[in-house]
Amino acid sequence: MKDPEYEIKPYDEGDEEFIEKKCEEYEFSIVPPVEGAKEEKTVLKITDEEGKLIGGCVMVIYPWKIAFLNLLWVDEQYRRQGLGSALIHEYERIAREKDCYISLIYTFDFQAKPLYEKHGYTVSGIRENWPQGHREYALVKRLDRSYQEYVPSKVMDENRFEIRIGDKEDAELISHGLEKYVKSFVTSVCEEKELYKKITDKEGRIIAGCTNNVDDWGACFIELWVDEKYRNQGIGSFLLRNAEQQAKENGAYIMLIWVFDWRMEFFRKNGFTAWMTVEDCPKGHRYYAMMKEL
Repeated sequence: MKDPEYEIKPYDEGDEEFIEKKCEEYEFSIVPPVEGAKEEKTVLKITDEEGKLIGGCVMVIYPWKIAFLNLLWVDEQYRRQGLGSALIHEYERIAREKDCYISLIYTFDFQAKPLYEKHGYTVSGIRENWPQGHREYALVKRLDRSYQEYVPSKVMDENRFEIRIGDKEDAELISHGLEKYVKSFVTSVCEEKELYKKITDKEGRIIAGCTNNVDDWGACFIELWVDEKYRNQGIGSFLLRNAEQQAKENGAYIMLIWVFDWRMEFFRKNGFTAWMTVEDCPKGHRYYAMMKEL
């Protein structure tokens, strides 16, 4: 990128939402969403006899009818009583009811991988040393196929517990409970940072943007968009190099991005490798999780 009319600078208020919208528009221009479908987020919760939240999950359904189990947590006091399996069953029931054909889950080596495998999930990728000293697993399950339903040795007592729909506050409690559990295994290695950059033309219009977040585990999560008119001019690669330098300066040791097959080659040419591949996601395409060590 050599044109002096272009300028790289930090995001202003509203720029993040603008870039997110542009990324979504681009993805849907390649594979349109299922007619009438939109992104949906559902919170499921389990409470004890006093109404205290003791477990739950947060699920997302994407407009291509892909289900994602984003969070699942059960209070330590109530584990191994069938609550986790009950939440997975209910999550899948809702996903199928909404015509989802595939389910995705991410989990770490100190979490519930064996439980998910009992429920019919298979490993589609393994990421080594993230967080440092651990492994992350990507798991997938086709919901449009029949499986022998897993019945845990201890089934949730429905006379004591009930799965109900939760709200935003419940989602925050579930996230907090899971975060507390994870922190008992993983320590922070750097400070969290938002290192957002955009490129504008001489009129100040955004023609490209890179949303890069450094988490306290040393990973830099990125998203990238370049206006169609300005693609194939080195702008995307320039933003990636800038993001990489910033990430290093702020203690990150790995860059991470999730892309579909129509974007995969660009990131491969910029030094990223795929650690996860999901076939037919969305239908007729592939979904990749990619990484680059810094």
